[in-house]
Amino acid sequence: MKTKDFLLAVAVALIWGLNFSFIKLGVAHIDPFVLAGLRFALTAFPLVLFLPRPAVAWRWLVVYGLSFGVGTWGLVTLAIRAGLAPGLAAWLLQSSAFITPFLGLLWLGELLSKAQKLGSAIALVGFILVVIATGGTTPAIGLVLVMSAALALSIANLVVKRSSVKAAGILGFVAWSCLFAPLPLFALAAVNTGASAFTELPQQLNGIALSSLLFQVYPTTLFGYWVWNSLMARYSSAEVAPIALLVPIFAMLFSWLIFGAMMSSGQTVGIVFIFLGLLTSTFYPRLKLLWSKVSIR
Repeated sequence: MKTKDFLLAVAVALIWGLNFSFIKLGVAHIDPFVLAGLRFALTAFPLVLFLPRPAVAWRWLVVYGLSFGVGTWGLVTLAIRAGLAPGLAAWLLQSSAFITPFLGLLWLGELLSKAQKLGSAIALVGFILVVIATGGTTPAIGLVLVMSAALALSIANLVVKRSSVKAAGILGFVAWSCLFAPLPLFALAAVNTGASAFTELPQQLNGIALSSLLFQVYPTTLFGYWVWNSLMARYSSAEVAPIALLVPIFAMLFSWLIFGAMMSSGQTVGIVFIFLGLLTSTFYPRLKLLWSKVSIR
């Protein structure tokens, strides 16, 4: 991956990390399923009225919209409702960083380089250390739901590659696929909360709730997934997916800055391992090449 693209991916991870704080602010006022449904409805409209449908089969738009909108965020919401600690849910969701390259190997035949294998192993150690240090209650149903969400996110990542969508059509791909997420999410809200989730919405849409919604729609979904899916289309999943491990790190940082949540020493050690793993996977081949040139001279 080019350095500028790596830095762009890190910037997206920062936005996504901040998004967890905005979600926390939003669900304090609006039903989580309704908030997620509105997020994807506004992601689709009005852009689908102006952007042509990308030149991919309808099935890829449907699968991406359902796996990303409902399979990922719907299941994460259910996991938290089932009693899983939000911080632990955020970390477990990022296990998709390891699931995606594995599925890429099975589904697309993508091979991992030695540097990627080594970097992934180092980052996996850090990931496990952070999950252990984060602790919290871990009800079995919550664990199953959030790991299923991680699998759905990995599928969404690979659908972008499998659909062969062109880079110029990525924004349209995001917008059109999000058409298929709102109705199932609203249905989940109706089953979970009833009509009150919708009848009380006008009173709940205050300044904080609107700020949460708009941040999730524009910087997080439209910009973030436009960039991320563009990178997924250009590079192997093993190069892009591990960068998502920075998301919960940034989430913890912003949680500390906004809500005063502190990181433990165990979490800090795990984060250091994750950074080392990402640096190894991304920059080790370049450092090795640079060292060989220096040695020749």
